[in-house]
Amino acid sequence: MGVEAEVLTKDGLSTVERITIAAELEFAERGFDGAGMKAISRRADVSQALLHYHFGSKDQLYTEVVKRRSKVINDERAALLDSVDLNAADALAQILDALFRPPLGPAGGDQAYTRIFGGLIVGRERERLLVKAYYDPTAQRFIDALQRIKPKMSRKTAAHAYSLALGALVAVISRDGRIERLMGEEGQRSIEDVLDGLVTFASGGIAALADREN
Repeated sequence: MGVEAEVLTKDGLSTVERITIAAELEFAERGFDGAGMKAISRRADVSQALLHYHFGSKDQLYTEVVKRRSKVINDERAALLDSVDLNAADALAQILDALFRPPLGPAGGDQAYTRIFGGLIVGRERERLLVKAYYDPTAQRFIDALQRIKPKMSRKTAAHAYSLALGALVAVISRDGRIERLMGEEGQRSIEDVLDGLVTFASGGIAALADREN
């Protein structure tokens, strides 16, 4: 990337940071296919030439957006998981909170990245490769933790349980108000309300799967 990546702009961000932030917003609003490099350069207030200098192509820029945000999410997930007391009665709830809280909170990039995150889970081959590279290593740690607290649970069942829990997260992560609309309530629920519902729902399902193998 060269020396230019280290130069800070008037808002205190490097050129690379400005571009990736702008790209995250553009990909979230328009999807990969709808986002254009010209629109991203305009949003970042940089020339297209500088955009291509740093990232080359839209694919490379999209990869950088996912890599950057996934590191923030997974670093927080790992820290929370490390603090879980695996011998506690509520160990499963603690593990699930560590899984769900980061992408729903500030680490998840608020409304913008949540749309990208949801698309990664149900996306095409490009998205599947990005998930494999940037999310699977952390996923394996959560599967390990599930097996630690449910020793009789097979790896296959633990991985299935993790995937189903992630599916529940994807169902609410867009925060588009649909759940509240179906509930007949106005306004968005708090993050803590969303987390409580997710943890309760996923805990029951995982416990049931584990009991089937006992």
